[in-house]
Amino acid sequence: MVSGAKRHVGLMLMLTGLLHVIYGLFAYASQLQPLITEGLWGTVADDQWDRGTAFWFTMFGFLLMLLGYMVDWLIKKKGIVPPAVLGWMLLCVCLIGAIVMPASGFWLGLPQAWLLLRM
Repeated sequence: MVSGAKRHVGLMLMLTGLLHVIYGLFAYASQLQPLITEGLWGTVADDQWDRGTAFWFTMFGFLLMLLGYMVDWLIKKKGIVPPAVLGWMLLCVCLIGAIVMPASGFWLGLPQAWLLLRM
């Protein structure tokens, strides 16, 4: 049985993802606004790196929320400990991200990866 802070690692991942989305919506508002006003379909062309960056930054937050939901569901609804590979992959992504971009939020994922690995 999972207990303590480990029991809430899914919720922490969801909150990290939500923070990512909220920050992205504010930090990239000027890049995201044309995606809505131009009708979404095909609004990020190959040469529009600023729009692509804004889009993927925001989408990554939703992916973190999805991962967090799945971890939370496994632990709390099914009583299953998530596979260790989730912790290892999150650790690798966050370590590489923190090395490449030290002034970023990748550091937030390291404790969560550690908790996943300690289950």
